[in-house]
Amino acid sequence: MKKECREEDVNREAAWAARVQRDAELHEHQVALEEAEARKGEEAWVRMGGILRDTEGNRDWTRTKAIREELELREVEAALEKRWERYERGWKGLLESRGPVEFGDIPWPVDLSAGLEDLEMENMKEFFLGGLRVRGCKTTKKERVRASLLRWHPDKMTAVVGRVVVGDVGKVEDGIRRVLDCLQRL
Repeated sequence: MKKECREEDVNREAAWAARVQRDAELHEHQVALEEAEARKGEEAWVRMGGILRDTEGNRDWTRTKAIREELELREVEAALEKRWERYERGWKGLLESRGPVEFGDIPWPVDLSAGLEDLEMENMKEFFLGGLRVRGCKTTKKERVRASLLRWHPDKMTAVVGRVVVGDVGKVEDGIRRVLDCLQRL
């Protein structure tokens, strides 16, 4: 009888300890959710031009500035990611298409509004390596440059150049040489 009572006490204590542990985990989870929701609210307020206040009601310029900087950084990172994704989509579409290709159909690494002169080292360095600044990016400079060199290599580009309309062939070949030259210098 005493042995059974001891086992019951041990089981009851183990169940109680498990419940206390589970309640603590639930509480931590709830606190994390509330903090995330508060952070979203603060970010929304600062995004609309508001200024945060501290616990005493005074303007908290430090926290407001930190949130503004974080929001700006997120916008820059999103723009860099979007630019790279558009470039990759352009290449995928070009390689899947089978029809004739014009100069403007090629996904050049930079906007060529002024012509081939835009294919200069600084512009391409910013394009190819700018996205590596994004937090959480696992690609290294070496990997990015190597993959781009393989993509723009003249042997790989013969299939694309072979489909280019006659009037644009010289311009496309010059552009490929400029991109390849910049990538080799990177």
